[in-house]
Amino acid sequence: MADTSHKAIDIRRDDLLRRIATAAEPIVVLDAVAGMGKSTLLSQLASKLQCPIWRSVLPPGEDTFGEVLLWDVPSDVHEAEVAAGWQDGGRRVVIAKRPRTRLLGLDRAIAYGKALCLGTDDLCFSLDELETSYGKTEAARLLAETGGWPFLVRLLGRQSRGEAAVIRFLADDVLREMADSELVQLSLGQQAAKPLASAAYLQATGIGGVLAAAVDMVLAERLEDGARVPVISAAYSAHGMQTEAILVLQRAGLHELAVRAFVAAFGRYYIFFHGSEAFDRVLAGFPAELAAQNEGIVTALALQALKRGEVLRAQRLLADCYGSRANNVQKVLSDRAAFSAAFRSFRLVMLIYEDVVLGDDLLEQSTTLLSEFPLDADLERGSIYNSILEFYIRRRRFAVAQDIADRALFHYERAGVPLLCFYINLHQAMMHLMSGDAVRARKNAVDAAEQMSRVPFDSPMDKRLLALLEACVEYEDGKPEPLARFLTSEMDDFSHGEIWPSLIEFALQYGSQALSEHFSMIAARGFLDRWRAYQVYNRQFRLMIEVRDAVILQNGNRWQEAAEKLASVQARINRTWVEAAVDELTRLQDRDEIALAVVWLRHIVFEMPGRVHLDRQLSAMAGNLNLTGRQRLCIEVWQAYVARRRRNLTSARSILQKTFENAARLGTIAPLSEERQFLRELTGDRRISDFLQTTPTAQQIMRRLRDTGLPNTTLGEKNGLTRRETRLLLMIAEGASNKFIAHALGLSEATVKFHLGNLYRKLGCGRRREAITAAKALGVIS
Repeated sequence: MADTSHKAIDIRRDDLLRRIATAAEPIVVLDAVAGMGKSTLLSQLASKLQCPIWRSVLPPGEDTFGEVLLWDVPSDVHEAEVAAGWQDGGRRVVIAKRPRTRLLGLDRAIAYGKALCLGTDDLCFSLDELETSYGKTEAARLLAETGGWPFLVRLLGRQSRGEAAVIRFLADDVLREMADSELVQLSLGQQAAKPLASAAYLQATGIGGVLAAAVDMVLAERLEDGARVPVISAAYSAHGMQTEAILVLQRAGLHELAVRAFVAAFGRYYIFFHGSEAFDRVLAGFPAELAAQNEGIVTALALQALKRGEVLRAQRLLADCYGSRANNVQKVLSDRAAFSAAFRSFRLVMLIYEDVVLGDDLLEQSTTLLSEFPLDADLERGSIYNSILEFYIRRRRFAVAQDIADRALFHYERAGVPLLCFYINLHQAMMHLMSGDAVRARKNAVDAAEQMSRVPFDSPMDKRLLALLEACVEYEDGKPEPLARFLTSEMDDFSHGEIWPSLIEFALQYGSQALSEHFSMIAARGFLDRWRAYQVYNRQFRLMIEVRDAVILQNGNRWQEAAEKLASVQARINRTWVEAAVDELTRLQDRDEIALAVVWLRHIVFEMPGRVHLDRQLSAMAGNLNLTGRQRLCIEVWQAYVARRRRNLTSARSILQKTFENAARLGTIAPLSEERQFLRELTGDRRISDFLQTTPTAQQIMRRLRDTGLPNTTLGEKNGLTRRETRLLLMIAEGASNKFIAHALGLSEATVKFHLGNLYRKLGCGRRREAITAAKALGVIS
């Protein structure tokens, strides 16, 4: 290899000598770092032209050289001068210097066409030149490992390379003369201002590793010099390496400067620009005593805890710094003297994760906080709107929430933070799904995916959020497979991360329904139990879980157990309240109270569809402006069910047709699918199903319901049981006594025994235990 290496070097030398000798400009400057062959070229020129080489610090006088001047400028010269007389064209001047040496008058000579500057690009081997000696394959490898640097090309051809000596040579003769910014640039594998090598150097094996080791050596030496650390940090920052910029300050013990750099990089918003991994590394570098005293670091640590689902730890961090008053939101938002606007803004964001009901007065204070920030404070204003958005979603004021979301998105887009834009798109999609509008939710999901693709770092938890959203949109379209995959492979990691109430409501609704419909009631309840364990401290989450658990039990035909579970919930809204309420149902505003009222109404509809005033109660509930679109579709199904049970077939058909047409327009199927207990009976009635078949949109919904596994008739009717006998079977399966059944159905105990006798006969049984076993085998109960 040595012979071919020398051959390549000889060809390069001859080409350069020819170029220098034939240059039209009287002055030729070889401007490159050590190892590029400058001195060798001068020596060869001197030998060929039979002239000396000037190696003095001072430039030669006019009378010290003849027609040719060869000046090898010493490496310790920082500034020299190109004499005006050298530009007259009467002599040939060739100067070899390093990039840090400044030649006064050179730029003017170049501008007037009197000087030619040959830099590193000119002195390094090109791929074509290397191919002449090594062939295409070897030349490509050699260029990747050396960057075409003549010194390294020659070195690579030797049998013994003496890598330790090479590292020292590179450090002493090449890298130590580079500016801090150039050295940092080279360490990042980028093209230097005065190119030494390409990124291939640092990625290559063998000799490329030698250069990387030399760079690391010199950079480590400079980082030990406290005076140079800020300059190096600034160089990292200039190349977009904010995390490294802060870390080098921290490692040097310059924590005050590190804090300033962190604040300049948007403080607690750092995570949204650089990702959680970088955020964690930076926060870990601050000493505990500093973190406890600095507002920017404290709020960043609290946000870190929130992102990990550790709300109590976030509250503790604030309390340790500011006292217990920091966790009294009313005091924080109202005390402008004690708390900065930035802290109050963060404290508002924390409310998203906490078990706090935001009243109108607190909401007004939150909105007023906006006036303390200028119009271009996009991150702060966007975050305030984001916080307010969560509370409008909880209060089911979706029209206002959509306007707030648009405002938040405007500021986040202007701030250039795609991850925060993603969160707003996610909220918008969730709102539309909760409203029963799958068409608009799908568009928001597409926007969310586009924003996620623009996030410049990996964010696994947020990708899970996107996967859940997309799976739920597909579920609304009658495709359960994506959601089933998510629930089996991602849900455990998802539930351990960042959670806020509207998100958990969303996850509980779709997750429990999908598992109940496509796996089993046991799987759905196990899913809820895991959430119950993770969110044991949060009252809102517990109530959501209990309501969903009751619905799953109802869907599994375990109505009595569902009623017992609901009765155990400590709340103002209970069965007695619901049974007595009519107009009060229209006026309910609290999300959780509405959820309890709706699930109790569902129970009453199934148990006593002929109950006096039940139709009025359902109409009152349907007229509540704070209902979600999903809830309203469900209530309409119950209204149709009650109308049929009361033999008002015209009303039942009309209500159901309208409901199906709305569902088709909104592109949603999941709310109807969950009401299969009632729809089985409704669509199993030929007089209703034939009527629905006359309308294309209703016909489409019926087909999609069948495709998702909804049968046309009840399992009890398939096996020859009347509705009352099926109801009796469900009640005895839950352990209800004859006396309890008689009271619940408004019958005498003798009548209950009569119906039970008919039930046993049809099932071929003689007692309750056998009847329950037979019912499970037939699939009547789960």
